[in-house]
Amino acid sequence: MYIEKSNTMKKTFKIGEYVIGGIIEVVIDKNIITINFRDMFGGTNKVIDTKSFRITDRNIERDILFYISDNGTSYYADKVLEYIKTKVEIPKLTQFGW
Repeated sequence: MYIEKSNTMKKTFKIGEYVIGGIIEVVIDKNIITINFRDMFGGTNKVIDTKSFRITDRNIERDILFYISDNGTSYYADKVLEYIKTKVEIPKLTQFGW
């Protein structure tokens, strides 16, 4: 499922000390998912780290889980991925991607 330009969605997860910066921001725009880690503790709300994923990428689920787990915990990586799956249809991997 591709999202029209006017349907850009943004969700902010205020987590705290369990992720870098304390805030994970997910922006879904057309066929791009952008995950930003924002600074909650410095008072600036600046983006500390960001990465974009194409919905059509072969291993998008794994890549999102690894990216968030590297900058936080696997628990919150799973929660963010559950949210993303409710908003967009991610194609299932039909072959092993080794």
